[in-house]
Amino acid sequence: MKTLIKNEFRQTRKLLLIWLGIMLLLCGFCYFELLSLQDSLDEMAAMVSQFPRLIMIMFGVKGDLTTSTGWYVCIYFWEGLLAFPYAMSLGLSCVAREKKFGTSEYLFTKPVKRKTIVLAKVIVSAVNLLVFALFSGVCNYFTIVLPLGGLDQPGAVLSTTMGMFFTQTLFFALGLLFSSVLRSYKAAVRTGTISMLAAYGLAFTAEYTGNHFLDYLTPLRYFDVYEVALHGFHLPYLVLTIVVAGICVAAALDQWKRREL
Repeated sequence: MKTLIKNEFRQTRKLLLIWLGIMLLLCGFCYFELLSLQDSLDEMAAMVSQFPRLIMIMFGVKGDLTTSTGWYVCIYFWEGLLAFPYAMSLGLSCVAREKKFGTSEYLFTKPVKRKTIVLAKVIVSAVNLLVFALFSGVCNYFTIVLPLGGLDQPGAVLSTTMGMFFTQTLFFALGLLFSSVLRSYKAAVRTGTISMLAAYGLAFTAEYTGNHFLDYLTPLRYFDVYEVALHGFHLPYLVLTIVVAGICVAAALDQWKRREL
């Protein structure tokens, strides 16, 4: 197991560094954008408030942009456009890439149980997602929170960062399940892409209509950044996250154990 984990870290570190670099560029852009707009935030907020509510939701505007929390929530939305597709792609590819590149026959014939091999990849992926979320939180703190003089809610950066990690975990687990159930890697990618778009569509619809039932159908609403920043985690969503992710990973492990190569 230890050797498998080390090898998986070695294989995934380059891709992780690329995604972290993109996140750093995004936060850097937001930092300089904030500096350029800091003296005219009132005018910009007044202009944005004239937009239709649906447009504001689709661009992540959920609070007053003249406040630190409002700006932070808006930037977090755009970071999620990196964080969540990364998690889905990691789930789709962490095992399926062995099949795609023709190395699965070699890997799965080693004197180690398939379940152990897949579990090692899941552990490494979870660590990578945690690193991604923590890196995002650190970037947010130094490029958004500090320049704005801190958030009104103590601990909001940590809670929203963990919310990002939990949401990433859900998308990763779904991606892993898709790659294990579907025979073709391309079919798994298509399914993952459609499910990601559907999750955003349901999230926008749920927020616009105020239909709380739809909140349970999309991972993007379990740890909504604005709600988490103001009120913290909601226990039902946390429990649901653990249950759904656990079921998806367990089902994927079983499918990969029985799957013909």
